[in-house]
Amino acid sequence: MLDKFNVLLNKLDAISIPFLKSKEVKFLVLFGFLYRFVLVLFYTTVTKYPDSGGFWELADYLMNFDLSEYTGERSPGYPLLIFLGLGSNILTVIYQFILGVFTSVFWYKIALNLNFKTQNALWITLFLETFLHVFFYETAILMESFSLFFFGVIFYYLTDSYFEKKSLKNEIVLSLLFGYLVLIKPFFAYIPFLIYAFSVIKNFSWRTFVNQKIVILIFPLVAYFGWSYVNKLNTGYFVSTSFLGLNISQNCVYFAEKGPKEYKWIMEPYVKAREARIVSGEDVAMSVWQAHYDELRYRYPYFPECSYHLGEYAKATIKNNLDDYFYQVITKSWFDFWKVRIYWRYDEFNFKYANILFLVIWKIQGFILYILKFSFLLLVPFYTFLFFKQRKITPEIVIVAVVFAGSVLQGLVTYGTNVKYSFPYEFLMILTVFLFVKHFVKLPKDWNKFLQ
Repeated sequence: MLDKFNVLLNKLDAISIPFLKSKEVKFLVLFGFLYRFVLVLFYTTVTKYPDSGGFWELADYLMNFDLSEYTGERSPGYPLLIFLGLGSNILTVIYQFILGVFTSVFWYKIALNLNFKTQNALWITLFLETFLHVFFYETAILMESFSLFFFGVIFYYLTDSYFEKKSLKNEIVLSLLFGYLVLIKPFFAYIPFLIYAFSVIKNFSWRTFVNQKIVILIFPLVAYFGWSYVNKLNTGYFVSTSFLGLNISQNCVYFAEKGPKEYKWIMEPYVKAREARIVSGEDVAMSVWQAHYDELRYRYPYFPECSYHLGEYAKATIKNNLDDYFYQVITKSWFDFWKVRIYWRYDEFNFKYANILFLVIWKIQGFILYILKFSFLLLVPFYTFLFFKQRKITPEIVIVAVVFAGSVLQGLVTYGTNVKYSFPYEFLMILTVFLFVKHFVKLPKDWNKFLQ
């Protein structure tokens, strides 16, 4: 078996693409495809969730080359992948598998950029890639695995001495990548601004406050405001997605009845849905969605208009109940970001008891992932202190800032499925934990060799 594997690797040596020239990269590509092939033998379901329908709806508009009646629930980044898949579930998932394989290559390159030895970078990448939820996100019609690919590419550039380089080409490439990431999920628009802020801080002076790296902001701004303008033309509301108002209102779920009296028409069905879900044990975060489906949509049948009013209600309610709001953000929305979840159809495996085997593996992996995410969280104050003490822009502080800011912002914006927000950040958290051990923890010689 190993001989055959080596034969395949030798054949791949003929590939002359510079990015893929190393034997380790070719191994990762081959392993990635074989690994996914083996898992597909057990699970051939293309998993759909409530979110999937919104992506398909926009993909249908794109395939008709007409957005004139689209009501703006989604941004076009991920639906464009479905469009390239010709509207096929299977082809879309195949694309996600291919992107997943190349995501692992970028993880490997990032580990090298962070000065891990070649062999150790390879082992770390395999460790990251074999988490089961990575594969199962790739089998789902969800944006998460697509986002993960762009995170990998972007952080490959950022960890390659980005702040020391002065390359207009790099800035343009990063700007395009950030722009497309914003089209996948407008929430990610904060990242290029944070990176630019670090570039200003690095060698701060008022003369260099505006520097060449400001280019990275151009395409994200064009993407965000351009798509918002498309929504304005189609719906009358200048928003990145028409879900925005409804998403903000989710943050009011535990104090929904404390809004202004003029929003009684929202509060009553909202509270009724919340109490019903508490009794039935359903996800309380989805209460406003149920209220919308049960009653609110009949008052405002046009969803963008209904979502707008929900947003106005949420802003007024949050403003008048800041204590309740921040308590919920900290104990619910922000806390959920650090949880672990897998997206699959447990009863749709191809072999009897295969689901039990995979569940056992995932329980072990999930526990490990919990430990690593919690370890990262403990490192946030440490690296923050180190930054203020040393005044140095390191990969660790950039990662800590991007991840922690993302955890706070998602908690402030919405409540519900917050664990999905953390998925594209998880490999960054794990790499940071390994970096900390490498630099600051004394281990027995054998372990130290591994982490060098």
